[in-house]
Amino acid sequence: MIRDLLTNEYMARLDVLDLAVKKRLGGISAGARKSTAKGSSLEFSDFREYTQGDDLRRIDWNSYARFGRLYTKLFNEERQATVNIILDVSSSVRVYGEKRDYAGAFAASAAYIALNNSDMVNIFAVDSSGTDRCTALSSKKSFPRAVAFIEEALSKTEKTRTAINASVAALAGERLGEGISLIISDFFSDDGCDTAVKFLRSKKQGVILAQILDSREINFEERGNLRLVDSENGSFRELEITPEMLKRYGRALEEFKNGLKELALRNEAEYHFLDDSAPLLAAVGELVGR
Repeated sequence: MIRDLLTNEYMARLDVLDLAVKKRLGGISAGARKSTAKGSSLEFSDFREYTQGDDLRRIDWNSYARFGRLYTKLFNEERQATVNIILDVSSSVRVYGEKRDYAGAFAASAAYIALNNSDMVNIFAVDSSGTDRCTALSSKKSFPRAVAFIEEALSKTEKTRTAINASVAALAGERLGEGISLIISDFFSDDGCDTAVKFLRSKKQGVILAQILDSREINFEERGNLRLVDSENGSFRELEITPEMLKRYGRALEEFKNGLKELALRNEAEYHFLDDSAPLLAAVGELVGR
């Protein structure tokens, strides 16, 4: 279960990533993050509900006297960024329980860090069957809702395919806001993901590709005559697994990863490769650039 990875100790470690996230995401989408400037030159813009950690000097006490609830003043220099988490929930992501939970916990961690920064979070669970949405999350109070949504999206049992380009194209009518889009997938998509990256960049999104593979997909240890079944379409191939074939597999995997990395570089996006046998905090640390 995803919740088993999101322990109290682990979540406490995420809290200290706040400043690192501001620096990391600010470089991707210039102007989307909140300014640290203080003083009377800031122009008032709006209110939002108070969340723990807000500057007490920004609390509107008149609103508290009228409504009995705490609200924080926002200024034009404090524009809220949007973090769009696009989570692949296809069969190939769900085929190994460890990979499924790792991907889900990674998505939840990204959501928590963004919410801890008072940013807006949209989560899209995508595969060939369509898109499920959990949108307009704006405070840490909404984090349990995010976790419940991710767990439910990954609990499906029907066979579905990875379809990154088509899935992202289906987001054309969504309010993606100003900020970043994080795609979490194994990227085993027949049509690739180049169109998806270009589309998101055209929407002024900073794009991050997070490729997550199970350790058994990285270091294939099976030997002998095997029937390999495609988890998404049920097709199969009977192969004799020899040392030479394993070398070819290793080279093909590296070429696949390098192709995604080059795609990211060409489109001013970022690429991270994550192994589900590595500590989750290390993967999140790579995301925030620590």
